[in-house]
This record gives sequence, structure tokens and C-alpha cells, in this order.
Amino acid sequence: MKSRFNMTRVAASVLLAIGLSIPALADTKTDDSLAAQEKGVQLMNQVGDVARDVRDNAERLDSFNVRISERSHGYHLNQIKDLVNDGLNPALAQLQDLQSQLPNWKQRTIDSMLDSAKALAADANSAILERNESGTAPPAMNPEYKAFIKQVEGHAQKLIDTSDAAAAYASGHMKAQKAGISVPSQS
Repeated sequence: MKSRFNMTRVAASVLLAIGLSIPALADTKTDDSLAAQEKGVQLMNQVGDVARDVRDNAERLDSFNVRISERSHGYHLNQIKDLVNDGLNPALAQLQDLQSQLPNWKQRTIDSMLDSAKALAADANSAILERNESGTAPPAMNPEYKAFIKQVEGHAQKLIDTSDAAAAYASGHMKAQKAGISVPSQS
């Protein structure tokens, strides 16, 4: 009788231990997913912040008149180039690394952000080339240059709008999850 009692006790202990470890594993997966989503929101905010700086520089370039120096144009174009290379590229590369761990809607959002960033970079590069090829003509008098700057501004604004909306939605969703509110899955 005593051995039967011990076996039941051992079996109950094993079942209890197994039962407790399963939710613990599930919590770890949820914690990892939540950490990836939080990192994604942080990176989306970073993309939005850099895009604001790009837009501000493009707006300055677009507003310059003929009397503004070539040096001023060069400075702001250099700022845009540096923001793209040192700000947008690293943040978007990290988002791509996280992409598979995020909900489908965030994956699609990242794809859209990448498309906008690529177009922004291409138009910024074209503006730089156009400025370099225009010789001594003031950049403000070059319609192709001004068109590229306007397009950079538009792509930056799209990045701002997309990153702000996605980050706000994801932050709200995560707050609800942390508060224990049952929210529909983000797909």
C-alpha cells in the first residue's frame, strides 16, 4: 500500500512539474514575441524620426531661391545622404531581421517602408548627380533637381505617415496585451 501511495505521489509530482513547465514555455514564446514587437515599434519610430529629418532638409532645399549658395545646397544634400546611409539603412536592416517574427500586417508595413526608402534613396542620389552635372547653374534654377528634391520630400512624408501609424497601432495592441485585455490577433 505504501509503495502505491509513493508511486501516486511521484506521478502527481511529475504531472505537476510537466503541467507547470508547459505554460512557462508558452510565456517564454509570448515574451519573445512581445520583445520582437517592442523592438519593431522602436525601429519604426526611429525610421519615422530619421524620415522627418530627411523631409526637413528636403523642404529647406525646395524653399531655397536663386540667391542661396551652392554650399548650402551641398550641405543639405549631404545631410540627406548621411541620414539615409546612417539612419534609415541600419534601422530598416534591423526591421528586416525581425520581420519574420512579426505579425503579417507588420511584415507588409515593413515591405512598404522599404519600398519608400529605396525610392527616397534613388531620388536623393539622382538629385546629387543632377546637382553635380549642372555645372555653375544655381540648383534652384534646375527643374530636374527641384523635381528630385520634391520627390525625396514626398517619400520621406510617406515613411513618416507609415511608421507613425504602424507604431501607434502596434503600441496600443501591445499595451492591451500587457494589461491582460483579450485582443484579436494581428494578422
